[in-house]
Amino acid sequence: MTQSPSLATKAVLDQLSTRRRQRLRKNVQLMFLGMTSEESDPIIRLLRASRLAPRGHLVTSEQEFLDSLSERSWDVILCTTNQADFTAKNAMHHLRRLDKDIPVIQLVPNSDSHYMLQGLKNNIQAVVPLEEKELLIIHIRRELDALESRRKLRQTESALSESEQQYEQLMESSTRALACCDGDTILYANPSFATLLGFESAESIVGTSLALCFNQNHKQELVEQLTLIEEEGARNTNLQLTAVRADETEFETDIALRPARYNNSPCVQIALRAERKEQEQELQDKLDLVSGLYNADHFTSELDETLQRALDGGADCNLLYISLDNYLEVRSDIGIEGCDQIVRDIAGLLKKHVNKAHLLARPEEDSFAVIYHDPNPDKAVNLANKLCKAIEGNISESSGTTIQTTSSIGITTISDNTPTRKVLLERARAAADSIRAENQRGNGVRLHQQQETQAAAHDEEHDLAYTLEEAIQQNKLKLLFQPTVALNNQEVTDHHYETFLRLLGKNNEEISPSEFLDTLDQADISIKIDRWVIKETMVNLQREFRKKQRNRVFINLSSRTLKDRKTLLWLSELLRKAGLPANYLVFQISETDASSYLKHAKFFADTLRKLHCQICVKHYGSSINSELVLKQINPDFVRLDGTYIQELNEADTDNKQVLKLLHSLKVQNKTTIAPQVEGTRVMGTLWKAGVDFVQGNYLQTPKDAMDYDFFDS
Repeated sequence: MTQSPSLATKAVLDQLSTRRRQRLRKNVQLMFLGMTSEESDPIIRLLRASRLAPRGHLVTSEQEFLDSLSERSWDVILCTTNQADFTAKNAMHHLRRLDKDIPVIQLVPNSDSHYMLQGLKNNIQAVVPLEEKELLIIHIRRELDALESRRKLRQTESALSESEQQYEQLMESSTRALACCDGDTILYANPSFATLLGFESAESIVGTSLALCFNQNHKQELVEQLTLIEEEGARNTNLQLTAVRADETEFETDIALRPARYNNSPCVQIALRAERKEQEQELQDKLDLVSGLYNADHFTSELDETLQRALDGGADCNLLYISLDNYLEVRSDIGIEGCDQIVRDIAGLLKKHVNKAHLLARPEEDSFAVIYHDPNPDKAVNLANKLCKAIEGNISESSGTTIQTTSSIGITTISDNTPTRKVLLERARAAADSIRAENQRGNGVRLHQQQETQAAAHDEEHDLAYTLEEAIQQNKLKLLFQPTVALNNQEVTDHHYETFLRLLGKNNEEISPSEFLDTLDQADISIKIDRWVIKETMVNLQREFRKKQRNRVFINLSSRTLKDRKTLLWLSELLRKAGLPANYLVFQISETDASSYLKHAKFFADTLRKLHCQICVKHYGSSINSELVLKQINPDFVRLDGTYIQELNEADTDNKQVLKLLHSLKVQNKTTIAPQVEGTRVMGTLWKAGVDFVQGNYLQTPKDAMDYDFFDS
């Protein structure tokens, strides 16, 4: 965008204060046909006020129009009815002749139906009265969205064509016997197919009847299955038939039929297997060894095919994502063998309650999935409720211990409007997670619904994310540092600081991340902001090291970053280039985030430890899983939740709970930090309790520089 930093910052503040955000868009290439600057300038201002970034170009003649078309790709053409020599009708003629996909909007003096009828007859996309400014913006946005969709469609079609070419190349070189059919006619056969059936070349088979390659007793069954796939969109089919070679000898074979594409047209792919053992081995490769259900790879493949069929229409279904509520706690208590027994028992329950027509899988360690081939979401909810109750009533036994667990089941529909597999799974998981968010135990069913309020919230999040990206690019973020002072550990020689992020307002006022990051914790922008903070912190550390000052810095991480393994690779490379001792970086993970995403948090912490970084769990004691988080993450530092320190400030508050918590941490040799210290009274209590470090505005508010006097002179 060509917005100045001050305008971009104002946009950020407007969004944070009013929460009335519109979708942001990058540069929009506009061509003004036969219009003067006096006519186009007000439109430019109107578009900018509507948070578009127009780049306009005036064209007054036919030659200028043709030259402009060849210069770049245009988004919208705006014209009036005042053209003399070169009219909108002439422009439409050239656009059709040159096969240019550019929407044209004509501005007319008034809403006279004559103008509108004439414009539509000329195939102009929209005719708008000059005085209807809001209507003009709506039409421009609508045409831009439609144009973007068409461009994406063309890109997708190009990618599909390329994929089909690669698919054909893979079939040609495959050792499996493969062929493609249209009805009963063979369109393509690879060399392996020809060799298996005893033909000299694959070309000699093309154009012949597939039924001739099999015993006539099986012809009817084969034709019926081909028809089911081609006309009724049936799923993959496996048959056992007798194949006939070119010399009329026969052999038993397994034949797999699946819908596919060849030469940009739908077809049926045929795969032959001469040995039954090969099929059995392939089936084993698809199964999860513990549950006996399909594994993650096969589930992913089947879900992709289900989504593809749904896009063609008429193949709607539902996805049930079954998440075990207390799996990690159970694993911590009884070990992996006990968890395996639970998985086997629940898999047996699922097989009992779910018809074989639907696919059962175990995509993750603590979850199951059902691709429910019925379009009715109410039926899916009913099935999910039955499964939820069955799992709740199940009691497993392992090493003399009885175990009971519950599940949270998220459901999402699959239709011709369904997004990518990744988004679909995120919706199903989010529906399951939302049950536990409302009730810690979980044990419920929820159908994901893309409500208007959810869509509006997504738009707001999208706009704020874009604005924050601009703030990063324009250096409108800054870091502050607050000292963490040793209280009971006087042998500490290194200085400790916590890093805080601030967004700069239009008058350079500092905006706390709590005002803009809470709603973005699940967006990719939070990862970018975390990376910015890490990188800038390391720049400051390098500066301090050059001054011979050894400072250890605590850096906060968002929950989104915990689930992003690419950040670990990025950090590894950054540490290598910076040449800083990694143990001077302490990454802080919120106990709430760690509890919600324990598997991700544990992997992230373990990897940080391998990089020789240190880990701190903050907000400790704020969830019911404090001990489990402490055990799994095993942090170097533990920062208490601020509410405990606030309670210590109250004269009539019983301190037994916080003292008990601190004693437990002391026994486990954890280095403790007390935040939000605001007075001397609480300092004495913390010193007696053996707290290692204290931090708060009483000692020093966050500053631009790491310059606190640690009394070590």
